[in-house]
Amino acid sequence: MSEKLAERFRANHAILVAARERLQAAVDAGTADEDQRTRLETVKELLTPVRTTAVDAAGNVVEVERPRQFLKVDPEGQGRAIEILGDLEEAANVAVLVPGMGNSLDTFRGQSDRGDLIREEAGPGTAVAVWFDYPSPKGMLAAAKKDAAIEGGPRLAEFLTELDELKADDADVTVVAHSYGTDVAAQAVLAGARPDRLVMTGSPGIAKYIDEAADFVQLPTRLYTERAPGDYVSYSEWHGPDPATFPDAVRMATSDPTRNDDPVSVHWHNEYYRPNSEALRNIGRVVRGDLASITTTDTSRSAETKLLLGTSWGQPLNDIARLASTVYDGIARATASSKAAAAVEAAANRATGTHGAAGRHRANDAGRATGASRPTGTRIPGAHKAGGRDNQPGRRQR
Repeated sequence: MSEKLAERFRANHAILVAARERLQAAVDAGTADEDQRTRLETVKELLTPVRTTAVDAAGNVVEVERPRQFLKVDPEGQGRAIEILGDLEEAANVAVLVPGMGNSLDTFRGQSDRGDLIREEAGPGTAVAVWFDYPSPKGMLAAAKKDAAIEGGPRLAEFLTELDELKADDADVTVVAHSYGTDVAAQAVLAGARPDRLVMTGSPGIAKYIDEAADFVQLPTRLYTERAPGDYVSYSEWHGPDPATFPDAVRMATSDPTRNDDPVSVHWHNEYYRPNSEALRNIGRVVRGDLASITTTDTSRSAETKLLLGTSWGQPLNDIARLASTVYDGIARATASSKAAAAVEAAANRATGTHGAAGRHRANDAGRATGASRPTGTRIPGAHKAGGRDNQPGRRQR
């Protein structure tokens, strides 16, 4: 490990040690409130060493303990953290995990565990950066606003630029984003980030006028998506059309298409990282660049809901989702700042080379405009496909 990277890790470890001492003193003095007591337990957990393997002087692989590796940590308020899992400087593939709404430093362990699962699935030579450096919305009303994504997107773009200097020169970078985090990742791309691959799972949409990858993604980035049966967040399209319906994205299967009784089938909104699932396997394939092995699907909402309940409730759900989307959009319009709205518009114009309302709405209710350039090769020859056409809008070893 380079001294520069080691110094970053040591500095952030020291921040956690200082926070532990301060919070412990408040607890001992009887002045700590419940939030401080919770944060103390969080900080203690973040300071707990992890078990990993190393090669000793005799060339033997041995188990060792080491401190966790934080590129950034802020124990105040909601908290912030960027943790590195694995050997960032030697990895051939690097994944950047971007979480969604309802997160804080006190929920970071769950995100770190997801990062471990992705790293294990992608296999040797993989490092994961668990990136939590934006004000994750605390509830549905907060998530109706795009302000957090507007703030977080440029931060993520800056981190990806920094990552290029820290990782191996030839290492591929894949951003893996979930739920509201997909909007943050999209804003990073609109701000100029160019990861090799972008995975969006359970997305509520990006913007009302973005309905294909070419509207915001530029080469070399390729877009991969997952939508599980029963994922009400994707069905609602609160922020815009579901990226899983984009014609120039690769929609990956969340259950094994060769089995009708997949015992680890993924449903609903929060199971995309379920161990041994096809959803997680496909994410691992993207991260390690095994693109020919990806399994794909284009099942409709009607088919997906029928799989769950034995009868299709897709159309009633679509009606409810459209109503929810209208209400959600109204809340967003009423509460989002004009500064945030202007930032989204400007970023989209820069990314697509358009200006003003005419360019901004080139994909409108009448259909997509012709002549829009799209990334080539986003559908994978030979990839397995399942379903029919979608015609609806504890710590591990490291």
